Amino acid sequence: MRVLVVTNMYPSEARPHWGAFVKSQADSLAAAGVENTLYEIEGWRSTRAYFDALARLPALAKATRADLVHAHYGYSGAAAMRVPLPLVVSFCGDDLLGRPDDLGQLSFKSKALIPLSKWVARKADGVIVKSAEMRRTIADVPGVNVIPNGVDLDRFRPLARAAARAHLGWPAEGHVLLFAANPKEPRKNWALAKAVEQALQARGMSVRLEYVYGKPQSHMVQAMNASDVLLLPSFHEGSPNVLKEAMACDLPVVAAPVGDCEERLRGCTPSAVVARTSEAFTEATTAVLAAGTRSNGRERVASLALPAVATQVMAVYEKALARRQAR
Repeated sequence: MRVLVVTNMYPSEARPHWGAFVKSQADSLAAAGVENTLYEIEGWRSTRAYFDALARLPALAKATRADLVHAHYGYSGAAAMRVPLPLVVSFCGDDLLGRPDDLGQLSFKSKALIPLSKWVARKADGVIVKSAEMRRTIADVPGVNVIPNGVDLDRFRPLARAAARAHLGWPAEGHVLLFAANPKEPRKNWALAKAVEQALQARGMSVRLEYVYGKPQSHMVQAMNASDVLLLPSFHEGSPNVLKEAMACDLPVVAAPVGDCEERLRGCTPSAVVARTSEAFTEATTAVLAAGTRSNGRERVASLALPAVATQVMAVYEKALARRQAR
């Protein structure tokens, strides 16, 4: 099968973290026999990039003899609408849920663009969302597939904590709370993670908060193994990749009840999903640190290994092709 992959996020030397999950999925599908052609919409540079894609994609699909288009993110799906091929769209989170502003409220721009993503979902031949929460936002669309992003279990794996800290140049002593996101991104809620650090230090605990953002996956693997707990206090998520990657490294997690965090962490110990308050996060983090062990996350996330998820995505491709042929 030949697939034209359209995405507005893809890793590069300058932005190694940007859309790494898209590349991982494309690579796993290629390993399963799919021939991918990538078209990246650099929408972060200019909105015009989407209009350029709208004009260019039909010719590219014809030149590559593609059988199907797989767009990642709702806006990418809109840009691929003129391609006369079956269209599968993977929605990634804030394209359906919205993006909060500095006050934690949905920004005007994101609220205005949610209807565009819902329109794309109704027009597509196949729809993939990352969580049941996202599925509920398009309840009127039949046949939506809930398929979380897979996790690279070969890359994200347990390593010795001391060696990981030495590799990163982090002090060997003390507990480390990991915030695996951009502190300047309002929806990630850095303020709450910082409040947990301060509350634990006020109790006399040797603890510090480290954030890792904009680094290659190899760096994140080391950070997850060097840390004692991942804090995920976000206001909105789809199916957070960092949660699954942390689990693959057996790193305990304390998360807010967003996206599919509750489902993923069910049976994962020590870990917790708690209310998005300083008190709840502090108490849960204290309990995790007191346990003094890694989690059983790797065994809990094994079903989301990349090859298994690739098989599910290929099944969506087949259904999309059949749906278009039946029209």
